[in-house]
Amino acid sequence: MKTVGEIGSTRRDLLRYGGMGLALAPAEGLVPSAFGATGYQAKPRGTARNVIYYEISGAIAHTETFDFKETAGTPKDLDVRKVKDDLYLSHLLFPRLEKHMDKLAIVRSLLSHEEVHFRGQYYVQTGRQLNLAFAREIPAVGSVIASELEGRRREKDTFPIYMSFNLDKAFPGALSTGFLHPRFSVVDINPESAVKGMALDDKAIQLLEERWRLLSALRSAERERMSKFGREMSSYENFYDTAHRLLSDARWPAAFQISDEDRKRYGNTPVGISCILARNVLAQDAGTHYVHICHPGWDHHVYIWDRSKPSHHYQLCAEFDPAFASLLEDLARTPSKTDPSKTLLDETLVVAMGEFGRTPGPLNNMAGRDHHNKVFPALFAGAGVKGGAICGASDKDGERVSQTGWPRKEQPRIENVVATMYSALGIDWSKEIRNTPSGRTYPYVDSLGPGGWIPTDDITAIYG
Repeated sequence: MKTVGEIGSTRRDLLRYGGMGLALAPAEGLVPSAFGATGYQAKPRGTARNVIYYEISGAIAHTETFDFKETAGTPKDLDVRKVKDDLYLSHLLFPRLEKHMDKLAIVRSLLSHEEVHFRGQYYVQTGRQLNLAFAREIPAVGSVIASELEGRRREKDTFPIYMSFNLDKAFPGALSTGFLHPRFSVVDINPESAVKGMALDDKAIQLLEERWRLLSALRSAERERMSKFGREMSSYENFYDTAHRLLSDARWPAAFQISDEDRKRYGNTPVGISCILARNVLAQDAGTHYVHICHPGWDHHVYIWDRSKPSHHYQLCAEFDPAFASLLEDLARTPSKTDPSKTLLDETLVVAMGEFGRTPGPLNNMAGRDHHNKVFPALFAGAGVKGGAICGASDKDGERVSQTGWPRKEQPRIENVVATMYSALGIDWSKEIRNTPSGRTYPYVDSLGPGGWIPTDDITAIYG
């Protein structure tokens, strides 16, 4: 338990965890009041209460993982085994995950607009290409979800709708709420710092409440003067209110309790701890519905298969496999608190993918693989997803798509993954917001790609 002397540090840490998204949010953040429709008739599925997005940040080599192709650059020790049909998986890299492929639908035909990390990871977080002319007003997908789901919050909900773990390790960091109100900001948690404890003892709670009473009295006395500072001040007041409610809720420290057994199963790594915390946060059923997990380090331009180097593909897969497999296992056996007939996996859409793939064929002149955006895979599980579904295919080398895997002739893109997440949560992704600060219309899913119109459908093929 935290002591009185440590309470200030605890409060500062909590605010720091969520401060990046808030600090980048503009003072003129707004709650949308002018909505429109694109003309496309979206039909949200509404099968999920939650979404977990697992970002394989830095781009995983697709041809040696979830779209396996034996090439001149493939190492000989992968112990590749047939899972079903034309799906093969390395037993060496994924000994745990191979047991759960019946829970996963794999889309092997994605196309990215981007081929550099900063832009690609911005694309992942926002669902659209980076345009510096108005990037400051573009919200993260999680912030859009937070604004949409705010009306569903219950009186007992104290956790932020949008949380992330390790997102400060992504190239763009944790993005802001853009033109949306800063209260829809992400609370980004450093997993290693978070598990050091957030509980307060009785004396600390008493001190917290006394300080809160004094702060509330001061705010009340100064309200007229402070109102002249506009939305920026009210946004910070809202953030402090959130922090107070969290520190007063016993479910918050409970969500950060991790057993030695969990550390062993998930892997005692930052991403393993992130997955444990994501599971715990959703299991508390305290208001969080969108969780972004960032697993950095996959950018292996050099020595991708060299075990003697500080970072290599064997190491990253050894982090991913126990973390992701354990997350699926535990979600599948944790009962829902809202519907006893369901598990957390039944009501949570889990998505895992990178920002693009890596070059197939022989390794480059530095024994690594470079960026490849022409085709790459994504994994989906839970919330009605048909386990074992294989959607789309690449050619024999994994260089180009051979089957798109859905009703469109165009390849699915990250926009379609975003539409799929919105759809699962029951959000109409055909919405447009027309009262942005710049006056530009903001569509939830942008139909304008670099070469013209692109489809904005959700990927219904993953449901069978």
